[in-house]
Amino acid sequence: MKIKEKSINEQAQKLLEDRGTSALEMARNVVHQEKVKSKEVREALSYFMTEYWCDIARPTILSVACESVGGDFRSATEATVPLILVSGGADIHDDIIDKSKVKYGRPTVYGKFGGEIALLAGDALLFKGLTMLNTSFELVPEVIDIIKTMFFELGSAEASELQLRGKKTVAAETYLEIVRMKAADVEAYTRIGAMLGGGTRGQIDALGKYGRILGSIAILVDDLADIADHLELSNRIQNEVLPLPLLLALNQPRIGSTLNSLLFKEKIKKTD
Repeated sequence: MKIKEKSINEQAQKLLEDRGTSALEMARNVVHQEKVKSKEVREALSYFMTEYWCDIARPTILSVACESVGGDFRSATEATVPLILVSGGADIHDDIIDKSKVKYGRPTVYGKFGGEIALLAGDALLFKGLTMLNTSFELVPEVIDIIKTMFFELGSAEASELQLRGKKTVAAETYLEIVRMKAADVEAYTRIGAMLGGGTRGQIDALGKYGRILGSIAILVDDLADIADHLELSNRIQNEVLPLPLLLALNQPRIGSTLNSLLFKEKIKKTD
């Protein structure tokens, strides 16, 4: 069983590296070729695309969704580029809202260049990505509608999170609904992949639901990782909603008071 699991993991990793890296490199080339007059914005875009943004999962997910309904995954690779740019722009804006200066052990664009330059860099990626969509997809109206719905859901999730900042008691159902909304981008990738592959309406909807579940799981995995990172946890306490495991633990009478004394100190140390 362990040998089989290892084999599956190795296959998945190779798939990510082969398909995701290819699409990401194409997106990087697009950004590098763009003539940006502002030196600061140009440096911020170069840093984000070359050193920070290493998301190869989403383009791979789109290509696999395309292939799963009988489509040619190679034709989906180029079409993924504008979506990578759109996702990247949204990620930069998300860091500005959350005041996240460091993620995954690296400074964010917001942390390295400040809020104003980060905002402009995020805008540049969004505008470039949305402009490219008009020439990359044959099913433009349907694709644009999916992306619009995705952004509305992501925006609603961010707004809901803002309302919950600093709260020690948040119902699990409320938090999980925010998680579900934040998974809209992964659903967008699986839906668009199925559409590019010529999938039926039933297949597109099924893969859309799969993407929503997969995206939710990824967010909850990040919650667990944030608990182990005292810097990220400190930022979440100050500027975001607490990770779900801590929200659940705070409601437990035996350990809630102990956690309160640790979590809401003026400064959390690694030993805490």
